Amino acid sequence: MSKPHIIQIQNGLAGLGYQPGAADGIAGPRTLAAAAAALANDLRPAAAAIKPETTSIIYQGSARYPVAEIAVHCSATVPDWMRDAGLAAQKAEIRRWHLANGWRAEGYHWFVGREGDVLSGRAETEIGAGIEGHNRGVIHICLIGGHGSSETDPFSRNFTQRQDAALRQLIQGIGMRTRITRISGHNEYAAKSCPGFQVGAWLKEAA
Repeated sequence: MSKPHIIQIQNGLAGLGYQPGAADGIAGPRTLAAAAAALANDLRPAAAAIKPETTSIIYQGSARYPVAEIAVHCSATVPDWMRDAGLAAQKAEIRRWHLANGWRAEGYHWFVGREGDVLSGRAETEIGAGIEGHNRGVIHICLIGGHGSSETDPFSRNFTQRQDAALRQLIQGIGMRTRITRISGHNEYAAKSCPGFQVGAWLKEAA
């Protein structure tokens, strides 16, 4: 089962230049090997020849966009939506919705399930499709849930404590490999409730 703290470790290893594989929250052979290599090197960055699978740059053709922002979204689904199917099936369904819109893939880079599980979507090195006109240099994260929410709701009204912890850890992990200067909600750029809370107020709760 995917574990948020393992994802944080995997993101940190990737940021240091090691190659733990996909940030799936599972301490598999590649993650263990990368951790061992990092410890053997006193947690110093890996040699330049070793490149992480994700970087702090988003590419579009020959253009390069430094990653400086994380935008939070929600799937606007009811709490028990596809609960028994799991996060991978939920992600696949959201991908199907987005493909029906004419997009080439799911618009989000990460998904956070009701149980605190985390799953990658579109590659971080590719421009997402989370906010119209505001995607270059932005990593998009989608929380499962949020149906009927209001932009002024507290986080706990529509999402779980496990999602709260997983989202904070995911944001921290991304921040370990690129300089994030802004963490926003979709509702700061459009007249909608998504993600179903005020991201700025939610961030201050842990301060």
